[in-house]
Amino acid sequence: MAERVTIEAAPREVLGKKVKQLRRQGRLPANVYGKGLESRAIDIDAREFSRTVKQAGLRAMIELRVAGEADPRYVILRGISRAHGTGDPIHVDFFQVDPERPITANVPLRLVGEAPAVRDLAGTLLPGLEIVSVRCRPLDIPDTIPVDLAPLKDFSSVLTVGDIAPPPGVEILTDPSIVVATVNPPRIRGGRGG
Repeated sequence: MAERVTIEAAPREVLGKKVKQLRRQGRLPANVYGKGLESRAIDIDAREFSRTVKQAGLRAMIELRVAGEADPRYVILRGISRAHGTGDPIHVDFFQVDPERPITANVPLRLVGEAPAVRDLAGTLLPGLEIVSVRCRPLDIPDTIPVDLAPLKDFSSVLTVGDIAPPPGVEILTDPSIVVATVNPPRIRGGRGG
């Protein structure tokens, strides 16, 4: 399961052009919205947000704790507006998800172990796929899905998406026939005898 990160937020009364004052105070204006929910204007600490995104990544599940609200909101990052397109964040949109309703997400694969065809036969590992699409509850989204390389015993062995054992509660949606990894035989350096 992915590590959850927490961001503290405050309800935001300042709207429109006055948000520049917030930014000068180190606060980042943001909105939270979701299916069947009214959009809520909030602000968060700009440094904390940047640090959190750098550590957890853009696809992390965030526990948003809004001051004055009893329960946290589970959100994912939906959009970041940046100064001049590439600078510091100036506004953030969070999408609130229902922790009990499955969603679709992309999860990176992590190759683990050693392929016998690489170790014993001097082959070269050829990774073919880095990310799979999964369906699960938001709090069950894994950081990565491990793929064991042990079945790659010879050069005719192929690991496909169908060979991956997903974590409990996670369904892989990517086509099971797509190749995840194979091993190429070593190139034989030919020389002319003389």
